[in-house]
Amino acid sequence: MFIRSDGKEAVGCLPMTLHPVSEGRLCHRGWNRFQNLRSFNRLSRPLFREGSNLKEVDWPEALQKSTEKISELLSRYGPRSIGVIGSPWLTNEDNYRIARFSRDTLGTGHLDGSYRFSGASALIALDRLFSGSFGSLGSIPAIGQSPTILVIGKESCRDFSPVGSRLIRAFLNGSTLILADPLCTRKEHFFNTLLPHPIQSLASVFKDKKSLPPEVSLRLFEPGLALIFLADQVDSASSLWSLLHSLLSQSPKENPLPLVLPLSRSPNLKGAWDMGMRPAQSGLTLHEMLAEGSEVRGLLIFGDDLHSHLLTSSGGVKFRNLEFVLAADRFMTNTARAAHCVLPIPLLAETEGTMTNSEGRVQLLRPFADPQGESRSVSRILHELSRRLGKEFPLLSEPEVRKEIGKSISPYSAAVSESDLEKVGGILLPAPTAQPTGELSEPAEQGLEDNRYRLLIKNTLYAWNRNQMIHESPVLSIEYPSERLAVRMNPLDAKELKLRIGERVRIRSERGETQTPVEVDDQLPPRALMLPSHFVEAVESLAGEATQDRMTRTVYFPNLSVSVEKI
Repeated sequence: MFIRSDGKEAVGCLPMTLHPVSEGRLCHRGWNRFQNLRSFNRLSRPLFREGSNLKEVDWPEALQKSTEKISELLSRYGPRSIGVIGSPWLTNEDNYRIARFSRDTLGTGHLDGSYRFSGASALIALDRLFSGSFGSLGSIPAIGQSPTILVIGKESCRDFSPVGSRLIRAFLNGSTLILADPLCTRKEHFFNTLLPHPIQSLASVFKDKKSLPPEVSLRLFEPGLALIFLADQVDSASSLWSLLHSLLSQSPKENPLPLVLPLSRSPNLKGAWDMGMRPAQSGLTLHEMLAEGSEVRGLLIFGDDLHSHLLTSSGGVKFRNLEFVLAADRFMTNTARAAHCVLPIPLLAETEGTMTNSEGRVQLLRPFADPQGESRSVSRILHELSRRLGKEFPLLSEPEVRKEIGKSISPYSAAVSESDLEKVGGILLPAPTAQPTGELSEPAEQGLEDNRYRLLIKNTLYAWNRNQMIHESPVLSIEYPSERLAVRMNPLDAKELKLRIGERVRIRSERGETQTPVEVDDQLPPRALMLPSHFVEAVESLAGEATQDRMTRTVYFPNLSVSVEKI
């Protein structure tokens, strides 16, 4: 997109008509992206905590005090006492620098990104299947040529307009569209078939084939299949891995790989992962860093409002009790308010560098304006911290860093050419080779007894309102309002229980119970309930402790069999 200016400030956004993905269109978030540049909540000067208050300081003082805190942790507890958090809201170059800083300057393997809360399971499943950086698994423009398209979850196209428009176009051109979603009562008008199965059971359903319509069985294993899903909603890596393994193993060997699009609400999910924003072999994940009894006593957080995405109350307690938290960010977020040191960094619209979209397309950012206030680049911050810690950390330009990335991350050698990056649409990374090995145990679905309901605890689209980009836009704050705590149920279930909207129910599982108001949703099938995962207190009261996926070392709340009664 382009940012429009009146000569003094940003006044709007314009799409690129020749862009191969957007084709001259933007979504709600795209049209309103410029409003971040006008926010009154921007950080303009470094802050350092004195007692209970954050006070403005100059850069030398902020860096010196931060260095003293980091040095104290290193000398008292060693490198494993510090964790480093990167972000899919940073460029590839900055995430690569952060990974190198944690390894070379701090000597810690405790490195992760906020996508550990949503997206890491999908990335790990793909990583396991493709053995490393997975490049491009298929382009968005190619969706229209796919004879069969399997979409997991209706939200996969509801808020991603370049994908949704191509699904409709493919349908009109005769493609077969299959929707797999246990939270749907009816197929959308452009889907041919609805499969009421969660991703956890799709692999076994496809393997058995008895519950599949015959035309679906034939279509799924033909050449040209496209698989589209929302990476943020994949709870268990084994479920996605098993599905992909099933599709590959049952397809004729001469068939090419299916087109795979792991969509995300984070703009650089794949890029941050490719740049190594994940734990070293002996390092801890974000969940493990914030676990009770963790050895981590300090966190350095770059470019993300980590505090607003915590899935468990114990993680929040650990975060508040850390001895030192440094937050390098653009706005006064909840994370910044809780930090000991806050350093202002530029917005993406004020930044050079590249990002990798969900199809594996590397694109160049061109700054619209100079950084506001006293913001400093992540590169310069890391250089200064390293120098004060007695370590050398080179201050390289973006093209120089891209050359390093190309040498160490093989698919990105295709993105080293500056002239190619200047082209509209950037560079599509090369496709990987699938290497499916071994078998993974699929998570078991809990059976449903009579007079009970299946409760799904989901990372829903409604969680958009926790995104700082939304908070900084008056228009988007209206489009994505803060959601009220409520459990959603089918109107027939509400009628059977003699419930009206807003009345409270008691929900009980084998793990616990909670009380919550009711919202009626005719999209939900009977005997199914949905509770968004970001209502942490209600979820933990009902589900107890989160379940850890051993493969991904991430936590989630599984579906539950529950009883419901009116209060």
